[in-house]
Amino acid sequence: MAMIFDGKIDLNVPAEKAWDFLIDINKFSACLPGIEEVKQIDDKSFEGVLAATVGPISGKFFFRSTIVESRPPEQMVVRTEGTDSVTKSAVDADMTVDLLKTSEDTTQMDYKADVKIKGRLAILGDMILRATATLILQEFARRLHKGLGDEKGV
Repeated sequence: MAMIFDGKIDLNVPAEKAWDFLIDINKFSACLPGIEEVKQIDDKSFEGVLAATVGPISGKFFFRSTIVESRPPEQMVVRTEGTDSVTKSAVDADMTVDLLKTSEDTTQMDYKADVKIKGRLAILGDMILRATATLILQEFARRLHKGLGDEKGV
């Protein structure tokens, strides 16, 4: 099963500040709801554990993310691969983040994620998976604004 998520988040900070925040794994991971552990492997890779509930299934998602392309402070492409602890379903995601300078002090963050799910999680269906992802993205945006000190965006 494949799904695409895309959208934008308007940030009241310069693109460089947003970029520095996004590539700082500790700051970035603090914006992810359910993150339990994250460990830097090298300057382009990290792995971690995310606790999540998708429909009737609650479990841990063990993942590894790698920055496969990087053009500071404009674009990064991140590949994430992982497995959930309950169903052993595989999740692969390719995410592109573009930071567009809208003024000296504002940035538009565009994101597009191409997510592929194999295994029992895929049978939950598009609606449940999309609803879960939407809630996670909303909470991520709220925490991102707060972490950047962008109180106007909250």
